[in-house]
Amino acid sequence: MDDLYGGIQLNSEQSTWICRGLLDLAAVDGVHDTEEALIREFYGSSGGDVESLEQLAQDGFDLAAAQGVLTGQVRDGFLLSCYMLIYADGQQSELEKERIAAYAEGLGVTASELDTLHTQARLYLLQMLAVGLRNRDAVSAAGAALGLSGEQIASIAHRED
Repeated sequence: MDDLYGGIQLNSEQSTWICRGLLDLAAVDGVHDTEEALIREFYGSSGGDVESLEQLAQDGFDLAAAQGVLTGQVRDGFLLSCYMLIYADGQQSELEKERIAAYAEGLGVTASELDTLHTQARLYLLQMLAVGLRNRDAVSAAGAALGLSGEQIASIAHRED
């Protein structure tokens, strides 16, 4: 669980399409500062020119065009990144849920597979919080707020003992 992305290596085209998708997702309910910061960090760390983000946002995200680029592990990494972005502002809106479901459907991901990816993202977030919190009650409360089951929360909370 420590490496959410399993060592996926992205090329420039994949990074650009992921960034365009993240910009599109962030825009559905208004771009939050933390969302923008995450997108900038991702794009910059993948070799992209963060000054071109505005142009990427204007170019939009064409799901049909992205299908040939976002495949396999890269597709899963994109959807995981979408969930990480969604939680950057502390909550998942209905518009964000609908948009990520549309992405998944367009990329050939079943509802069950998407749910598994969502759980992976939430467990990863809780694991990162647990390292900083070191308080089992606070970890449990954070896990519950993320919608994780007691068993899932315990798997993270007990790991930090």
